[in-house]
Amino acid sequence: MAEEFDYIVVGAGSAGCVLAARLSEDPSVRVLVLEAGGRDWMPLYRVPMFAGILFRKRYNNWNYRTEPEPGLDGRRLNWPRGKVLGGSNQINGMVYTRGHRLDYDGWRQMGCTGWSYDDVLPFFTRSEDFQGPDADHHGKGGPLTVRPGRATAPLYDALVEAGAQAGYPVTEDFNEPEREGFGRYHFTIRDGRRWTTAQAFLKPAMGRPNLTVRTGCHTTRVAVERGKAVGLHYRSKGRMHEVRAAREIVLSGGAIASPQLLLLSGIGPADGLRAAGVPVVHDLPGVGENLHDHLVARLQYACNAPVGIYDELRLDRAAWHAVNALVRRRGFGTDFALQGGCFIRTRPELAAPDIQLNFVAAMKPVTHLPFAKPGPDGGHGFYAGVHMTVPESRGRLWLASDDPFAPPRIHANYLATEGDRRTMRAGVRALREVFRQPAIARYIERERAPGPDVESDADLDAWIRSVGDTVFHPVGTCRMGADDMAVVDPRLRVRGIEGLRVADASIMPVINGSNTNAPTIMIAEKAAAMIAEDRESAARNPAS
Repeated sequence: MAEEFDYIVVGAGSAGCVLAARLSEDPSVRVLVLEAGGRDWMPLYRVPMFAGILFRKRYNNWNYRTEPEPGLDGRRLNWPRGKVLGGSNQINGMVYTRGHRLDYDGWRQMGCTGWSYDDVLPFFTRSEDFQGPDADHHGKGGPLTVRPGRATAPLYDALVEAGAQAGYPVTEDFNEPEREGFGRYHFTIRDGRRWTTAQAFLKPAMGRPNLTVRTGCHTTRVAVERGKAVGLHYRSKGRMHEVRAAREIVLSGGAIASPQLLLLSGIGPADGLRAAGVPVVHDLPGVGENLHDHLVARLQYACNAPVGIYDELRLDRAAWHAVNALVRRRGFGTDFALQGGCFIRTRPELAAPDIQLNFVAAMKPVTHLPFAKPGPDGGHGFYAGVHMTVPESRGRLWLASDDPFAPPRIHANYLATEGDRRTMRAGVRALREVFRQPAIARYIERERAPGPDVESDADLDAWIRSVGDTVFHPVGTCRMGADDMAVVDPRLRVRGIEGLRVADASIMPVINGSNTNAPTIMIAEKAAAMIAEDRESAARNPAS
């Protein structure tokens, strides 16, 4: 006989950890979490400074690769996704930004009732324990610690001052509803440690007798009987297992794994399923479509003085910073290098910013040997990652075969529209103008990338194609909506299949105009509340 739980959550990442913790707050329900990755045992996960190293390592992520991207000179991009308890939240940059009010009001206008900014704000604040000034748009006392960055390198202040000199606003809080201008980011860091949803939500809940968490369990298929999701098949330690769900299954594997599991279960576009050798259970054409991501092009500038963090990344100092952060929870290692940034409009008629900047006070934030001669990307300087907040281009994801352990095929389709190419060009030009302002120009020796000779539209396009990269924000592949291409409805129920929901970044109809981790946590909070509402409604009206 297969085991049975009331709710099964697939994936213990940013969303799944929140969802499992919230669902298990009701002691009358039994909750199971299945995570394909392992435990978050490694001490370096805790050190914020090492975020840039973690996502490059194979042992803790899925290491997906895109198909050759025509808009990027046919290059294939690496798409790291967390394969560990905590998911991508365990290897990301810990930046906490929610997006603009209009992001969510736009979702509502697309037919996603209940997802306007005013609707979702309570779910942002419910999670949050903000270590900053009280504000109506922040929460206090929640599980997720959020605090302002604390790095003191002169370049970060120079960036904000230069933005003001260029005529842009200065903001103390990128999480204001109509955020715009230059400032410092907030981070999910607590007492000098990375503070993931696994740490904040799941682990405190794991002592509950009604919550079971299993790692190393790779889910291969959702079992559907007479139009209802009734259980899951998964592999653990080389053996296949089956588990049943008395109430619901919730997929929280992210924008890659959630649509992949639907497709492997025969839920998706019928022609594509047949081509992969998967029997069609339910023809749902939107599964895997609407894939989009933030594309970044990184400007690099050499500096004439040690005003950044290059010296702190020297191998011996980096080792000390790691020890100091782990043992004493103090010092440089307790922060992340991506401290400064902006949200700006490249055209005054826009209702919201169309460009975001990620600013790091080093040209290449990796360790280097003492007394070693800097390479072409080394030495004192900074990089400025320019990306558009809401790309027009859409890609797709599909199965390479019916093998549940083979990665899916991913085509992000970057820069497929002239609007996206125009926005990226305008963003590069706008930031170059900021870097000509006295506050930061006094530190600049020269522009290394793209270089002062790259000025025309054609030359900028060519440079962006050659260096464009992911910001690690894929979304949209199980799109929420009310039309025929929507995969889930506004209550995140998979259309046409009873007892099955998706709750993660894959449900976003349009990407939020900032980092995606905070909105993913919000989605899980809202999903848990809707599931509890539906359970209570069913208890009051058993006949329905």
